[in-house]
Amino acid sequence: MSTLTDILIQVAIGAVPLGVAYLAFRSATDANRKTHQTALLQVERQAELERSKVDAEAFLRAKTIYEDALDQLEKQLTRMQSQASQVSTDLAAEQSASTAMRDQIRRLQAQIRALDRTVVTLRAQLLAAGLSPAPTSETTGPYQLRHPQQE
Repeated sequence: MSTLTDILIQVAIGAVPLGVAYLAFRSATDANRKTHQTALLQVERQAELERSKVDAEAFLRAKTIYEDALDQLEKQLTRMQSQASQVSTDLAAEQSASTAMRDQIRRLQAQIRALDRTVVTLRAQLLAAGLSPAPTSETTGPYQLRHPQQE
């Protein structure tokens, strides 16, 4: 029995390092798995960080482009408002000049009508006095005289 006990003791002594080796193997495997998972998570976080950086850079570029476009539109709007103001000023001046010219034309037309009436009256007076009126010439022109009834 002593041999059996010795064998059992030797098996027990041999089993302890195997058990310790198995536990060490399991611990190492678990540690490797956790290290691998941690590395994967870290890689994912790094990738997410890189995506965030890329998104931030794209946002900044888009913001810069948008702000430049707004600045250009504001400058263009300012130019358009200035041009509209100038056109409005020019239009007011043209309308004023047009009104003045219409008034001048009306006055000249009234003078022409008055002169026509005077010529008709003078011709009638010449004819009543027995004189003949002067014929039309190049200086007076072959214009038709309007009679007061035509006005």
